[in-house]
Amino acid sequence: MQNLEHIKKTKDKLNKVGCGFCTMKWLHQTLYLHTGDNHSCYHPRPHHIPLDEIARDPSALHNTKWKKQQRKTMLEGGRPDECYYCWNIEDLEGEHISDRMIHSSSDFSEPLIEEVANMPWDQNINPRYLEVSFGNGCNYRCGYCSPQASTLWMDEIKKHGNYDLTYNQYGIEFLDQGRYYGPKDNNPYIEAFWKWWPDLRKDLHTLRITGGEPLMNPGALQFFDLLEEKPAPQLEISINSNLGVTTQKIDKMYNRVQSLLDQNKIRKFSLFTSIEGWGSQAEYMRTGLQCDHWERNFVEAIERGFKVNIMCTFNILCVATFTNFLKRVIHWRKKYGKESLGFDTPYLKEPPHWMINILPQDFLEKHMEENLQFIIDNKEWFTDVEYEKMKRVRDYAFQNPINTNIITQGRRDFYSFFSENDKRTVGLNLLEVFPEYKNFYIECEKVYKSYDK
Repeated sequence: MQNLEHIKKTKDKLNKVGCGFCTMKWLHQTLYLHTGDNHSCYHPRPHHIPLDEIARDPSALHNTKWKKQQRKTMLEGGRPDECYYCWNIEDLEGEHISDRMIHSSSDFSEPLIEEVANMPWDQNINPRYLEVSFGNGCNYRCGYCSPQASTLWMDEIKKHGNYDLTYNQYGIEFLDQGRYYGPKDNNPYIEAFWKWWPDLRKDLHTLRITGGEPLMNPGALQFFDLLEEKPAPQLEISINSNLGVTTQKIDKMYNRVQSLLDQNKIRKFSLFTSIEGWGSQAEYMRTGLQCDHWERNFVEAIERGFKVNIMCTFNILCVATFTNFLKRVIHWRKKYGKESLGFDTPYLKEPPHWMINILPQDFLEKHMEENLQFIIDNKEWFTDVEYEKMKRVRDYAFQNPINTNIITQGRRDFYSFFSENDKRTVGLNLLEVFPEYKNFYIECEKVYKSYDK
């Protein structure tokens, strides 16, 4: 778990280079091979990788011309527009820690700050932390996700059509635009990746395999075979799993990881999983989730000694219910140890009907104060960084208000989406699971009915 003082010292090192300098643009990469997209941080939207660039040099999967221009801006003291979330956090009243500070303070990044700062802006570099997706095969349909990351969402839209929304989060038009490669397609991005891999693996600190659900995508599991044949003792392996596949698949993955660790073929393993609530509330947000099954696979990882990190994408349905999840975190930490489990609360920026900003201010303030006070009252079970991340979510919502048109559209879409979602999915009923949102739902219905009239 990261130390708050270390993060603040890293901020000072970054600002000596420039107020917008962030090592993530050089040392971190998330790569979506099935769509040919990448970004170095989840805040900027992914940008498409031109095929002509990877034809010349497969490392352009990371070192795109677009990204190099953002690096140039950073080295010249500027703040790239696409990184606006961090600038908004840093410009809030008081002191707040942004993700450029947090991620740049990581052990794969902080020691290289000076080296990166002295590189020519257009120099190619291998990332030290690579997150890679080989496909969107997934057995979940999480509400704020999309067909690009979930075949269950893709099948849903093929069957029922698009939702009536102002923000087309769930459209499948990309299938007809040559921007998607299925598991049986010849994929030039996967070909480029395997050409790049022999050079890339020498510099990697962490390889994080993601999806969709990676245990449903054969390309992801290929790494286990590679590491058996050609060990990488310096490498940490991480997997993003929804822990919703069969226990047989989960246990097989755990056994393979343990074998690699026992033979010193990798350095370390950590598991990342996502959940934002507990019981019926969590299962409503993530169609396909069964909490009992998830917890069995989650506990199995902890009991095997693996580090587990929970990613809580803080969304509109979390606001009034998050203390239920925090109580569960305390339960697990009491039983298995505080150090066995980490959790993060990234702020959800889109789609608008899932953003906390569209809630009435009094509702938002009441419940966010309850969430923060719960952490304060149980501070022995939470870290300073976990508290600061929650506090910045609250402060960002209040001190950086969004455009009123987006609020109106978000509320219109909130009613349209959730009313239609409940019709399409047997057993779902928003207000039965989240009765705290009844008045807001009624207000959103009024907005929907009066919109564009």
